[in-house]
Amino acid sequence: MRMVIFMLCLWQFSFVSAQSSDPVLFTVGDDPVYLSEFKYIYEKNNADKADYSKESIEEYLELYKKFKLKVKRARAIGLDTIQALNEELAGYRKQLAKSYLKDKEISDNLIQQVMERMKEDIQVSHIFVSAPGKTTIEQQKAAEKKINDIYDKLKENNGQHFADMAKTLSEDKVSALKGGKLGYYTAPLPDGFYNFENAMYETAVGSYSQPIRSKMGYHIIYVSDRRPARGQMEIAHILFRHEKSPKLNAQLKIEADSVYNLLKKGRNFENFAAKFSDDTKTKSNGGYLGFFGINQYEASFEDAAFALQNDNDITKPVETKLGMHIIKRISKRDDSNEEKLRKRIEARISKSDRFGIAEEKLIEDVKKEAGFSDDKMALKRFTTSLDEKFYTYKWEAPEYNEDLTLFTLADKKYSLNSFGKFLKTNIRERLKYSKSTPYQTAAEELYADYVKEKVMEYEESNLEKKYPDFKALMQEYREGILLFEITKQEVWDKASQDTSGLKKFYQKNTDKYMWPERVKVNKYSVTADDKKKAESAYNYAQKKDHNKFIERYSKDKTVEITHSVEILSKDDKSIADLKLDKNAVTPFKQDPPSVVFYKYIGIEPATSKSLSEARGYVIADYQDKLEMEWIKELMNMYKVSVDNDVLKSITK
Repeated sequence: MRMVIFMLCLWQFSFVSAQSSDPVLFTVGDDPVYLSEFKYIYEKNNADKADYSKESIEEYLELYKKFKLKVKRARAIGLDTIQALNEELAGYRKQLAKSYLKDKEISDNLIQQVMERMKEDIQVSHIFVSAPGKTTIEQQKAAEKKINDIYDKLKENNGQHFADMAKTLSEDKVSALKGGKLGYYTAPLPDGFYNFENAMYETAVGSYSQPIRSKMGYHIIYVSDRRPARGQMEIAHILFRHEKSPKLNAQLKIEADSVYNLLKKGRNFENFAAKFSDDTKTKSNGGYLGFFGINQYEASFEDAAFALQNDNDITKPVETKLGMHIIKRISKRDDSNEEKLRKRIEARISKSDRFGIAEEKLIEDVKKEAGFSDDKMALKRFTTSLDEKFYTYKWEAPEYNEDLTLFTLADKKYSLNSFGKFLKTNIRERLKYSKSTPYQTAAEELYADYVKEKVMEYEESNLEKKYPDFKALMQEYREGILLFEITKQEVWDKASQDTSGLKKFYQKNTDKYMWPERVKVNKYSVTADDKKKAESAYNYAQKKDHNKFIERYSKDKTVEITHSVEILSKDDKSIADLKLDKNAVTPFKQDPPSVVFYKYIGIEPATSKSLSEARGYVIADYQDKLEMEWIKELMNMYKVSVDNDVLKSITK
């Protein structure tokens, strides 16, 4: 709740530092507020209305000065040293840092990477050794050995016989016939092939990669060409399917040429597709195939389609294994809108394996940057001490008198004892292992998790240094918490708790809290065992006064009447159909088993609301009064000086 309120109140954005070229716009006491800071938050909060007009700038400046005064006062009375508030801020920081690492360092980088890679198509070949996910450990090791042996042979001849080796050694029998050729690919590749994509884009033309793993097995990739990306094209086609007889095929080509010539003279493509196409799936829809990209159709088809320069252009008849095609370009996908492109990429990769791989790479990069080093012998000493209790709740971490260093990260040492505490705390992680799992295997995997946790904590702690906008955002949170707390103390709590002050304020301003003219009515609810009795009671109420109506039906056990007098607003929906005349009633509407209707009594004149009736409005107005008085007090306490020349420099 606090977070919602203070973010609504928030007006500030702090920059990491102010350069000499960044002038001071105003000061609050001795605290400078730089122009860049003001401009950023002005644009941020005003969005399209940030026109830098004199009126707009001056109005916002007044708000911003008040904000800065409040924050300065909060610091002056030590609110920034309160442990509970700092713990709250730490909690916000942890949440923000986790999402920031995911969004900024992983997600944003991945999207940007795909955007860059989509600019190129890469022509690749590969040598493949099968090892899908369900293979046994022994099969995995055998596949890994085979691909490494092939790689060693490639190195011996500098990759000169890649195609020959692909023909004889690759387990992809289709591409092996073509010397391992796969064709052109572009990013993003499907889930499970991110390593393949990385190797594809990171290998130079004329070179081959080290063995890499995909979800299908192991690959050595050879890159033979790079070209500007063809992108995606929306097309339709007319198919003249091949016949078995060469004579009939020759006639087919003549027919395709004739149709093409008629189309060039302006005949309707969709009509001709319906009449002549042998593609039964598309002919009734004008031959529409939708969008397609590279390596989706045969090279002759793809080359001809992407050679079309304009929408509605058509190709000459193009031959594939299926037959002869006349292709029409409908549109070319436009990726110039970066925001739309980013969203499309994000949707495609959001659930792919590349996030996990990218996170692992981030961890390795951070470890390298932080000078990570570990002692495998210390870990081995730990694993040799484990027994069957390690996979139970009863396990106790060993305590080492000589607390050996397990690893070092950015000059900070992490010991065996700290690793033991981590394992003791993470019971669920230990219990997920089968008791037949070797202790060393489990310990090494848990050690990797521990290292990952500490590396990510280290990276989180350095976000302010690496990303100025993260530091700025944390400053927003920090000052937002201070703003909330000081305003709560000085305004909100006072307004709701100062009963005598609130009463005096109300008594001075009773004319502000008025009931307008309202309608006084009798509300009746009639419950009867059939509709006719309910309708009879309704009609009787129209004709007789209240007392006679109640007296009449108090003796009738088949009809139950409940009654109340209510004062309602004239625009109350329940009396929308009520005429403001003597004895008028709302129309008869039965909602079984009851009929509810209203009978007009009279008009209640405008009158003052009681304090309890107007309490919410009175408190809000009293808060405004207290805040105005508080701001005046703060302005007397801290001098605010505005550099008008700097202000004029941004006024349009």
